[in-house]
Amino acid sequence: MKQGVALVGVLILLVGVGLSCVAGAERAEHTAIVITNDYEFTPSNGVCSGSGTAEDPYVIQGWKIDAGYDDYGVRVHGTTRYFIVRDVEVAGAAKAGMSLSYVRNGRIEGCLLDANWVGVVLSYSTFVRISDCVFETNTDGVHLFYSGENQILYNVFDRNDTSIWLDASNRNEITGNLIHGSHMGAYLNLGSTGNRVLMNAFVANLHNAYSDEPNVWNSDRQGNYWNEFDAIDANEDGIWDSPYLINSDGDQDSYPLVTHPLVPTPEPETCDS
Repeated sequence: MKQGVALVGVLILLVGVGLSCVAGAERAEHTAIVITNDYEFTPSNGVCSGSGTAEDPYVIQGWKIDAGYDDYGVRVHGTTRYFIVRDVEVAGAAKAGMSLSYVRNGRIEGCLLDANWVGVVLSYSTFVRISDCVFETNTDGVHLFYSGENQILYNVFDRNDTSIWLDASNRNEITGNLIHGSHMGAYLNLGSTGNRVLMNAFVANLHNAYSDEPNVWNSDRQGNYWNEFDAIDANEDGIWDSPYLINSDGDQDSYPLVTHPLVPTPEPETCDS
């Protein structure tokens, strides 16, 4: 009889997890998730599927975490197995909505990080991709400490104090993000160098960007869009003819964009405007 009760309990747990993991389903409530080694990717920790390989990563999906009484909404530490955190909403975390420390091979995609101290923090982590997420009204959107070879791609940052902050973090890729309404858009500090910051749209920030060491702000053809930067585009190739200066030591975007796909083109002026 006890075995039967236990089996029913397991089935209820698996059905609950299964319903929350259906693509497009409404996010289900979940408590804070803490994973501290490769063996804790389990259903009780919100894992919906996967075996932890590159071809079949663990998937944590479809959860809504109110972290108002927790330091973290999702915390992963000391793992090397492949995993994805997808379509998860975290709000109100005292330290970070999602924290990855000493992690390799993680992905965070399609998530909403709202009103946390930090949306996502990476510490001593590598080969992590953060993509297609929304970061709203966090103190910091994404903060990297001593982390390299990571990607921050195609996210929306809105009204964060600092949207992207790198401390002593090298060779990361920051591409295709909309960075709006921040006190500081991108802050590359403590010797962060060799980072590629390309095709982003910096819009209505108090300060767009700062770096204290050389970083890459343009490819051989295109750089970033800097709201309210106004120069001359004599040949009308969509690139301003003057560089956008990042700091006084020579860090600059040599090919600033006149327009950006994420920024609506203003209506032409008329006599009535």
